[in-house]
Amino acid sequence: NIVLNIPHSSIDGLATTKWNNKAALLSEVKRWTDWYTDIVFVPDLGNGIKTVIADYSRFVVDVERLPNDPMEKIGQGILYTDFNGLHRTIEQEEKLGMIAYYMGYIKTLKEMLNEHSLLIDCHSFPSDLSELDICIGVNDDWSRPSDFIIDLVVEFFKKEGYKVSINSPYSNSIAPEANFTYSSIMIEVNKRVYLNEHTLEFTDNAQKLQ
Repeated sequence: NIVLNIPHSSIDGLATTKWNNKAALLSEVKRWTDWYTDIVFVPDLGNGIKTVIADYSRFVVDVERLPNDPMEKIGQGILYTDFNGLHRTIEQEEKLGMIAYYMGYIKTLKEMLNEHSLLIDCHSFPSDLSELDICIGVNDDWSRPSDFIIDLVVEFFKKEGYKVSINSPYSNSIAPEANFTYSSIMIEVNKRVYLNEHTLEFTDNAQKLQ
C-alpha cells in the first residue's frame, strides 16, 4: 500500500493572506514552493498508488508541521507568521479555518495508511542548497523503512545517474501517529533536475524523472 504525500505543490490561498509585503512574499513563494511535485511524483494512478495533495500554499497553512512544532518559535509552525523578515497577521476566523483544514488533511492521510503501507513524502528543494540531485529522508524511529527498502530507493536513483544522499540536505519524513506501525520515506528532488527555476518551466529531463 503506497501512499504519496504532496504537501507543498500548491500556491492557492495567498490572495487572502495578510502578509506585510506581497512582492517579497511572492519571491519566497517562487523559491520555496515544490513546483509540479503533484505531476512529477504521480505515476499512472491505475496501479493503485494513493495520493494526498494539499490545496493551499505552505505560506497559508503548512500541513507538514506538527501541533506544537519547534518551528513555532520562529513563526513557522502550521500557520506561518514570520518568514525571512516578512510578517503575517492572522485573524481568528482564518486561523480556525486553516487549523480545521490541517486536521482534515492529516485525518485523510492517516485513513489511507495501514500496517502494510509505505508513505512517500514528496518534495523538491532549490538548487543552490546542494550539488546533490536526490535527498532521501528517513526517521530514526518506528517509521524507518527496512534497510532493503532504503537501499532499493537509493540504488534505483543512482542507477539512473542521479547523485543521492540520505538525510542531507534535509532529513526525516512525515509519519502521523496511528494505532499501527508503517514505513515512511521522504524523497526530495533538486529542482534543477526537472525545472528551470527562473521561468518555472519543465526542462527536457522532467519526463525522465517522472
